[in-house]
Amino acid sequence: MQSIKIKDILFILNPNSGNKNAEDHINRIHNIDPEISVAITRNLKERSKTFNQNLDKYTAFVVVGGDGTVNKAIKYLIGRTDKILAVYPAGSGNGFSNELGFGKNLEALIEDAKKGESILVDVLSVNKKNCINVAGLGFDSYVAHQFQRSKGRGLKNYIWATLKSVFTFKPFDATIVVDGKNISGKFQIISIANTRQFGNNAIISPQSKPNDGIFELVLVKPFPFYLYPTFVVKMFRGTLKESRYLSFIPVKKQIIIESNFKMYHVDGEPKVFNDVLSVKMKKKKIRVLKTGSNHFI
Repeated sequence: MQSIKIKDILFILNPNSGNKNAEDHINRIHNIDPEISVAITRNLKERSKTFNQNLDKYTAFVVVGGDGTVNKAIKYLIGRTDKILAVYPAGSGNGFSNELGFGKNLEALIEDAKKGESILVDVLSVNKKNCINVAGLGFDSYVAHQFQRSKGRGLKNYIWATLKSVFTFKPFDATIVVDGKNISGKFQIISIANTRQFGNNAIISPQSKPNDGIFELVLVKPFPFYLYPTFVVKMFRGTLKESRYLSFIPVKKQIIIESNFKMYHVDGEPKVFNDVLSVKMKKKKIRVLKTGSNHFI
């Protein structure tokens, strides 16, 4: 793709994401170049209006927010490979932006956008909801639901929700259908990973790549409480490996999950399913800005 002019870049801010400092972001953007366009989307109606009115006017859409904000932009950009998605991380976890090499250097981000280099990445369909980073059910989705109920946002509130969940979450029964085979048992976590991490560099699937046409099914069985510290350390070091408690299954097409535990999440956003959880791969559906920190390229 050819280089992009400043007038073809649109920043889209979610003022409810992360630490909610939208005004500061706007000032910083305009200090770099006052001609850069900025839109604030406070809710679903404003977001829909912004994309519908501007999709054909701009080439690069820089989403300012976390994984949930990025997820909501997918609806408008999926299949539009003539458009580029970029991210300025401003959420609680920022898993997708971490994986794609988006940092908090605005000047560098704008320079990358002007170059116009990009890659195509995969998108998952989770009960017909788009997922670009990680989805799943179990401890991580339980935390997502607890976090949603908290009064504040940001990393500190997420850590607090996680710590409380350690003492209240219970393992659950599930059956997963993969390539016509059933996997049944009791689980702590069932993750569906398009990238390596939940967020905050917590790497649950070290081999995952968002542009390889494969997603990883990560199965974590209940393990003794004393192993929690070891699991957490390995996760943040990116060194989790197959064991009696942990398995990784690459999937090219689809899985179906049945469970009595109904809370799941899609890119960190809490959801509830009634019947089954169906996950399908949709290859190379979103064009994402290429940065110098894309570790998988």
